[in-house]
Amino acid sequence: MNQHFDVQKEGFKIDFKRIGYRVLRYWYLVVLSLGMCIGVAYFKNRYSPKIYPVTASVIIREKEEASGADLLYKNSLIEGYRNYLNEPYIIKSYPLIGNVIKKLNFEVVFINEGKIKTSEAYKLPVKVRLLKRNGSYGASLVFKVINEKIYSVKNATENVEEKEAMFYFSDSVEFNGHHFIVFQDSLDDVKRILNMPYKLTFLDPNSVTENYVGRLNVQWAEEGSGVLNLSINGSNPEKEIDFMNGLISTYQQYDLEKKNQTAERTIQFIKKQLTEISDSLKISEAQLEQFKISNSSEKLDDEAKRLFDKLAPLESQRSELVIRANYYSYLMNYITKGDNLDLIVLPAAVGVNDPILSSLVEKMINSQLDLKLFLGKGKDENPLVKGGVKRLDELRKDLIESVKTLRATDNLKAELIKKEISDLDKLIDHLPVAQRQFISIQRNYTLLDNLYIFLMQKMSEAGISKASNVSDIVPVNPPMKGAIISPNTSQNYFIGWVIGLLIPIAAFVLIEFLNQKIQSREDLDKITTIPFIGGIGHYQTKDNLAVSNKPKSPVAESFRAIRSNLSFFTSNQTKKVFMVSSSISGEGKTFSTINLATVFAMSGRKTLIIGADMRKPKIFSDFGLTNDRGLSGYLSMLNSLSDVIQETSIENLDLISSGPVPPNPSELLLSDRIGNLITEALQLYDYILIDTPPMAIVTDAFVISKYADHTIFVTRQNYTPKAFLRDIQEFYSAGKLKNISLVLNDIYRTGLGYGYGYGYGNGYGYGYGYGKSKGDGGYYS
Repeated sequence: MNQHFDVQKEGFKIDFKRIGYRVLRYWYLVVLSLGMCIGVAYFKNRYSPKIYPVTASVIIREKEEASGADLLYKNSLIEGYRNYLNEPYIIKSYPLIGNVIKKLNFEVVFINEGKIKTSEAYKLPVKVRLLKRNGSYGASLVFKVINEKIYSVKNATENVEEKEAMFYFSDSVEFNGHHFIVFQDSLDDVKRILNMPYKLTFLDPNSVTENYVGRLNVQWAEEGSGVLNLSINGSNPEKEIDFMNGLISTYQQYDLEKKNQTAERTIQFIKKQLTEISDSLKISEAQLEQFKISNSSEKLDDEAKRLFDKLAPLESQRSELVIRANYYSYLMNYITKGDNLDLIVLPAAVGVNDPILSSLVEKMINSQLDLKLFLGKGKDENPLVKGGVKRLDELRKDLIESVKTLRATDNLKAELIKKEISDLDKLIDHLPVAQRQFISIQRNYTLLDNLYIFLMQKMSEAGISKASNVSDIVPVNPPMKGAIISPNTSQNYFIGWVIGLLIPIAAFVLIEFLNQKIQSREDLDKITTIPFIGGIGHYQTKDNLAVSNKPKSPVAESFRAIRSNLSFFTSNQTKKVFMVSSSISGEGKTFSTINLATVFAMSGRKTLIIGADMRKPKIFSDFGLTNDRGLSGYLSMLNSLSDVIQETSIENLDLISSGPVPPNPSELLLSDRIGNLITEALQLYDYILIDTPPMAIVTDAFVISKYADHTIFVTRQNYTPKAFLRDIQEFYSAGKLKNISLVLNDIYRTGLGYGYGYGYGNGYGYGYGYGKSKGDGGYYS
């Protein structure tokens, strides 16, 4: 049973030799497929847009690189916090790239329409500036330069014969819902496009921006480096180079504005403080001048001078605390606004040097700048934006806690300074009145003057920082065009070759897979373990007497080979009964029976053919005999053996035809009369060949098989279903059919996968003029 299972599995394999034969036989289909596929590859290479890469690189300077202001002093306005991980996202942000698109006027394009290929006409000697849009985006106009001063436009969708509207260059034009101006370059350049029609199209800037954001690739050159590699692929490398230059320039401008905004906010804050102090300083200065005029003594005595010298540094410290308190109030007021994204003043810019507070404020500034690129631009639902808003809220909470802590510390300092000043005031009260007044006026003036000088110094530092700021974005490699990346001509031709070969081969494989008919001896060997005794070539004539009519033909030789092979099963003995059957009608069992019997008869052996197919009796017609009496009459006891035997025109060959069709052929075969017939006939004949009905249709052959010494099962090339042959294999494996062998009939296909001819002993007859299809006149039953 294991062997039976393996054979069943082998029956579903594809014969690649046979597929190779079909490839060689139908070579013209393969050539046609190759030609079509290579032609498609050619047109793809010829008319597909050619895509080029454009690359550039920029370096983001490290904080350690000194600028002009940093050479003068340590300035926090220059040493700002920078999160380098954000830079690839910033450079690909919609607002930044949108500004580039707007500056380069990429929302207005000219299209050059060819018969097959359409492409953008970039950098024409005319420029269009869209002033206002009332129509829909994507609308197109047919644009044509008439002469050096006039151009024409008309709707692209309207009739070709419609009159064009004429306008002068540099004039403001309203047409088809669009308000625009067309400028011209030099007259010589304009002349080269005279009367050449172009399609002028106004695109949605947001769509153009989205397209460039999707195509732009930004990556760090390597981990830990400060170099960003920029690349973009496009069909117009000149346009992509302009985009890259515009992007780098806009990125540099953004970085510089980011630095200047911090310095500008600091200057505005200090100016406000100076305005408030300036008025008080003028009043104090006037009081001091008036006192000096009214009093003869302008100097303090030793005791008063000693007390004033102690008081002065305390007042200076108190003035610093006042500035810090003002900054804390400013900071708390800023934080309580909630969603305010205006840049905050750095604490170090006004003398607050707490490192924790400075770090928190710097992080808040950078978070604000990053969020400004996205908020209000339709990207509020972006996960990066949501994360940035969440971080900003956390920074606000941390700042509030930090300010509370610093305020508490400064309040303690203020109380100590106030106590020391109060102690000195008690000593001052013992001085003369004039000295006390002078100390009071001088003390107030010195306090305000120190505050004013300190703020002026900080404003000067902020101004120098703003003036000396430079962008940290420095181009390394300018935008450059690379080699063409699409279409890949060699790859497309290779794919054309591969597909051109695969299509016919796949068709042949599919045909092979779907064809469940026996094609060759290899198919028989894969499906069954039944011995194979020979093959029979295609026979062109419509009668079945192939051996009798052409005894020296290849077909006749193949039957002689089968006779020789049968001797191995019968030990070369006579008085043997052979049953000839098949799976279905039309496989050539009657043809095989007649010609095998003829071979036996021509060798001098008395041979008898019994037509046991009583449902479709026709074997008698091949010999020109009648069917009035036959097997059915004998089994019905209407005729004797001598009555039903008919002599044929072939010497030593007799026939018992099927006889008239009975109503119960199966029941007649079950009677003992069939056994008696064979026993009586063997006394008169050396060989008996029984032509039975097909096994897959009726069970008559199984009834007769017990009387046969050997069963010859006939299959036909490209006709016998493999499934029926598997059924016969099951009968053979189960022992229901014994002493059986296979014959492959009507072999008209030879070559790879079909065999090359078996020669004597294994069948004969492949070729020799008999290799045509079964539709060429062969007759089988």
